[in-house]
Amino acid sequence: MNRHRRLALVVASVLIASPAAAQRTDAPAGSARAVAQRALAALAARDAANFAREAHPQDLAVFRGRMLPGIREAMNGQQKPQVLATFAPAKTYAEIEKLPAERLFVMYLQSAMNRVAKPDQLKISNVIIGEVTEGDTVSHVVYRQRVVLGKNPPASNVTLISLRRTPGGWKLTLDATLMGGTPAQQAQ
Repeated sequence: MNRHRRLALVVASVLIASPAAAQRTDAPAGSARAVAQRALAALAARDAANFAREAHPQDLAVFRGRMLPGIREAMNGQQKPQVLATFAPAKTYAEIEKLPAERLFVMYLQSAMNRVAKPDQLKISNVIIGEVTEGDTVSHVVYRQRVVLGKNPPASNVTLISLRRTPGGWKLTLDATLMGGTPAQQAQ
């Protein structure tokens, strides 16, 4: 069964799950659901640093590896001022290259969040609907996100966060959008 079909089945099974279980807000400490709650709360609060703390270290390293060549190229062109603003106080590519993966991700994500809208113009709320585990090492947490941008009507969607267990506990996997690449690149 391909991954997309399996994830569709996961979402369908969660949507027909018991409403009481789906609305549970007191996730057990250290559970995949608790990590997802913290990550979603960080995104809603536009707190890139706390979101990054929940990310899988391997995904952060992949993000860094994908971003550095583009950053180097941008530093040699007209985008240099924007790159330096994103990664301040770094003043050169060499300084940016020395940034740890988590810090590079935080700076990039915070810059992207700031470009989308001012904090008072963007309101995000997330409600976890349920979760499905695959064995002992993978968990998918399904949530409904409601976004209000300025005076526009609210937009809402249902999506999921996937998490992998590490020796230090559950960590969320970064999707292709956050990894700095296309879905095809992420599959590599």
